[in-house]
Amino acid sequence: MKPFMENFRDYITESKVKLPNRGDIAEGIVAAAIAAKLSARAAGKIGIITVADVVDLVMRIQSMSTTVSNTVPDLTGDYQDTISFSVAMPKKPFAALIDPKLVEHLAGEYEGAVKYVNSAPMHKFATRLAQNKKSNEILVKAAGTEDQKGTKVDISIVVDGVVKRNQLSLKVKGGDQFAQKTGKAFSVQEAFWSPLGVDVSSLQSEYEAIVSKIPDGKPFLYRTEIDEGGYLRLAAQATTLTYKHAFNNLESRLDENRLEADFVKRLAEYISMGAVGPDAEFIELVKIMPGDFKRARFGAKFHQEMEKANLYPILALEGSYPKIQIVYEDEDGQKSVLVQMRAKVERASSKTKAGKRYGVLMRNYLETGPALYKLAAV
Repeated sequence: MKPFMENFRDYITESKVKLPNRGDIAEGIVAAAIAAKLSARAAGKIGIITVADVVDLVMRIQSMSTTVSNTVPDLTGDYQDTISFSVAMPKKPFAALIDPKLVEHLAGEYEGAVKYVNSAPMHKFATRLAQNKKSNEILVKAAGTEDQKGTKVDISIVVDGVVKRNQLSLKVKGGDQFAQKTGKAFSVQEAFWSPLGVDVSSLQSEYEAIVSKIPDGKPFLYRTEIDEGGYLRLAAQATTLTYKHAFNNLESRLDENRLEADFVKRLAEYISMGAVGPDAEFIELVKIMPGDFKRARFGAKFHQEMEKANLYPILALEGSYPKIQIVYEDEDGQKSVLVQMRAKVERASSKTKAGKRYGVLMRNYLETGPALYKLAAV
């Protein structure tokens, strides 16, 4: 019988297993992959790790409080480094992470993580740590869920108690949202558009007249009551007002050089803050995809690329809810989406002592597009 990892891909079929949050699970996988890479020292050099190496480390996790450690010599053989990793995440993703039966259903995440840590930047970082002629305590910490409001960092690398510049904000396939504003209050619309210099205040009365017909909270016994009341349609009508107004404003700004420069600067700052928070210099955005990855940084180079970019907006109203795409056109005339602003309305639910209750939840998302990883490429 062949070893499991020898024919890893042979085990992968279209999975019908419903996994909890893949982004949370991926944090543990990537942290283990980084620890495996930092530990891969043999014959005076850093080695190339495999999926099997990462699975082996993940399967050593016994509980949320577990810190998995290896003690390995540096590349000279004169010093010893202790390389550890730990994870903190909600219970369901954690259970999925350490379940050996689910490894095959996370093939894409494992293979993408391995490709990322074997790439040149992480290889060089691992080599520097292994050549610094010190005995180091190195901790790879996946703790993005501990303080989601306070930081965009999902994985940090701590060497002798000092957090290194190689901090990661992690995304997975389908995880394109990096900023959002939630709620039906008009102040939510203002907060969503104002960073771009778009003033929607003239729409307040008309907007509030529409959303005032949508009940607050979760007063419904059944989801069907939301549909029958036409509340999703009302929410779409209200957000369409602001999206149309914002589109006209953005279109005029991108048509006029002076206004375009101001808008592009604001947009770059909005993207940077949404993607990695205020510490853009120290954090990179890493997107783990099936068997692959993308990296982005939002420092001076990104802002320079944004200033040179040919951008224009598109308003889409054909779906259930409006969206605006900012499209990037390169020197060869190839077009791709930089970011999009998208409205979404959900039938939200929560459990109460009296039973389950339903209500209308309005959201506005800022989402990445393929062009973002071109302009912010490392």
